[in-house]
Amino acid sequence: MKKRTLPYIISIALIIIFLKMLIDVLNNGPITNLDTLLNTKLQLLWNPLLNNIMIFITRIADTIPLIILSVILLAILIYKKRLYHSLLLASALIIGEIFKQTIKFLIQRARPENALIHAEGFSFPSGHATTAIIFFSLLIYFFKDNIKNKLLKNLFIAANITLILLIGFSRIYLGVHWLSDVIAGFCLGLFLVIFLSLISDRLGNLYKEKKLTFS
Repeated sequence: MKKRTLPYIISIALIIIFLKMLIDVLNNGPITNLDTLLNTKLQLLWNPLLNNIMIFITRIADTIPLIILSVILLAILIYKKRLYHSLLLASALIIGEIFKQTIKFLIQRARPENALIHAEGFSFPSGHATTAIIFFSLLIYFFKDNIKNKLLKNLFIAANITLILLIGFSRIYLGVHWLSDVIAGFCLGLFLVIFLSLISDRLGNLYKEKKLTFS
């Protein structure tokens, strides 16, 4: 029972957190003070080595690299005849892009000033955070059960989660996003992954049931 209800509980929590970020951004609530404080403190850590590391990490979730990674993953899924997973990946990335661009346009939040790299468009929510959590959490979802060794499975999951968090942090460190942008992006992306995964699993089960019925 807990296993069935957990995705719904997490989804509700994600919606609440996202709405909290949104309300605070629109009304200059408490999170915006933390945004400014963190942005200022992180600038004190800037140095050439760390700057280059953060730039490298953030580039992983740039549009071109993510498209290339997505095409490769789609090809693997199609080759392995995992149709529902390939549709899940494509729909999650496309819907995520539509949602984040629509929200950016509606909110029109300005990015922080004095960023280390150039970034176009509005700030809320973070597109990199949204896309990163969609892609790499689905990577976990698709392949974790294929790894039989428990240690390797845990390392695989931990590596992907770490990369997601580092990409989010890099956006704040580089001064192109506020903390609330990244939190909102993570919430939006993970909500879409959970919601679409539930639909995909349901469709997959219905297909299996029909196949058994007619066999």
